[in-house]
Amino acid sequence: MGDYESNFPPRSEKHAPKKNNNKQNEGTFFQELISTIKYIVVLSLIFFVVHHFFFAPVMVDGDSMEPTLSDGDYLLLNKFSDIERFDIVVFPPPDEEDTQYIKRVIGMPGDTVEYEEDVLYLNGEPVDQEFLPADPSDEVSYFSSGDFSLLTLLGEEEVPEGEYFVLGDNRLNSRDSRSFGFVEEESLLGKVSLRYWPFKKFGFVE
Repeated sequence: MGDYESNFPPRSEKHAPKKNNNKQNEGTFFQELISTIKYIVVLSLIFFVVHHFFFAPVMVDGDSMEPTLSDGDYLLLNKFSDIERFDIVVFPPPDEEDTQYIKRVIGMPGDTVEYEEDVLYLNGEPVDQEFLPADPSDEVSYFSSGDFSLLTLLGEEEVPEGEYFVLGDNRLNSRDSRSFGFVEEESLLGKVSLRYWPFKKFGFVE
């Protein structure tokens, strides 16, 4: 018989097993699913660490920090920075652990604090409070709050070690250290660093 060409594939090729595309697709799907889950877990972990140890959002409720902060302002709380005089801090008051207050640090540990004729005296020296302008609409000053000293208020000559004396900027309408006493350093949740809403007031809080 002479040579001839066949249109049929070789036996080995004809009976070769077909690739299972379904299994490949399933493997790719599960790999992508695992990668997505890992991504979500990592993002959640980063968010938790940042929120728990570094920054947290807070909202102003009330007008005790007028005119510096207003009711409804949204702020960013800095949890890791050192506290300095005149910083605005967030904390649970000693007599209300289930709530949080926003006030300004006036007296640091070791300071003497006095108010006389709307002038703040720290360690015997008058201090300019540029963050407390008079309200031109009703000619009432935020300074006016009555004369006092630590001794007359709290029976202490100076702020104890590890504690702070805090006041609201709206001295006429603020519940602060004049009412509940000193605030312990360990109870401070952090200090306000940024206002991000309303957007027209966006910026760092002095």
